[in-house]
Amino acid sequence: MSKRIAGVLFVLVCTACAMMGCKSWEPIKTETGTCSEDRQWVPPKQDPESGKWTEGYCEWKPGKAG
Repeated sequence: MSKRIAGVLFVLVCTACAMMGCKSWEPIKTETGTCSEDRQWVPPKQDPESGKWTEGYCEWKPGKAG
């Protein structure tokens, strides 16, 4: 039983380390509402044909993605 618990803990630790390595845990926006480091704001845009607006969003800066 203790070997099974140790194995599960090992898998969880490895998964957490892998997630930290690719920065997938980083929030897109900070508490102040701005994009986090390594990301930039893309403002809302209006489609000239339909007149519909897209929402603004944070995207990775060139060369910084995960």
